[in-house]
Amino acid sequence: MTFPRRVIAGIVLLSAACALVAAATSVDAVDIVVGLPLALFLPGAALVWAVDPWRRQLTRLERMMWSFASTIGIVIVGGLALNLTGGLTRLHWLILAFAATGLCGIVGWLRSGKTSEGVSSGDGEPTVTGTAAGRIGRSAYVRHVTLLLAAIAVVAGALVVSQRTNTEAGREHFVQAWILPQPTGNNLSTRTQLGVRNEEGRSQVLVIVIRVGSAKATTSTVGLANGQQWTHEVLRATGQPVSATVALASDPTSVLDRVDLAKPS
Repeated sequence: MTFPRRVIAGIVLLSAACALVAAATSVDAVDIVVGLPLALFLPGAALVWAVDPWRRQLTRLERMMWSFASTIGIVIVGGLALNLTGGLTRLHWLILAFAATGLCGIVGWLRSGKTSEGVSSGDGEPTVTGTAAGRIGRSAYVRHVTLLLAAIAVVAGALVVSQRTNTEAGREHFVQAWILPQPTGNNLSTRTQLGVRNEEGRSQVLVIVIRVGSAKATTSTVGLANGQQWTHEVLRATGQPVSATVALASDPTSVLDRVDLAKPS
């Protein structure tokens, strides 16, 4: 059991304990105590140990900084992903945080089975040989710049996705339907137009049930992209009423819209 493996095992076990306690309780004070490590430190710490298990690239202060920064990035991106898929719940977020920690812990465990060249396996600071020091000197700057750019990209991407999510969430979603005599205004016309427009924000398959007078209803299934409309000519006897209902094909019993062209008085 090398020193990196002991640390990684501790991070994963602590993450599991925090997730289990948070899932089992609804006390606000307890949620704060066990939730903050998951939201601010543990997933990023596991990632840092997975990337640099033998502490050759980052100092202690840098490891702490990147642990906090990486955790915030993981939480933001993961939360937005859950929100976009409709799964942003307390339990799903806890599973996400622990899964990220556990996955990084597995990678770090596999990479830290043997003592790395030029680094001691004890608990102290790494002992670096001349060859290893040269490699560190050449790669440290590139590694730090790469990590900084990655952090900036994660935050920028999160902000863009968040903005798009807020815009979409604030948009009204609906299905519009209408029945009009043809030509419009002639209520005794035997020709009518049934129209349906999809404004649900994504493509939908709709079930449209049309009834003319007391005749048997007819059903049409139509696939519409967002913003697309469908029209259909319906024939009737003079002054005969026409009605139609619109529902999603995935839930045909839940009517989204109903329109009627009543018999003129």
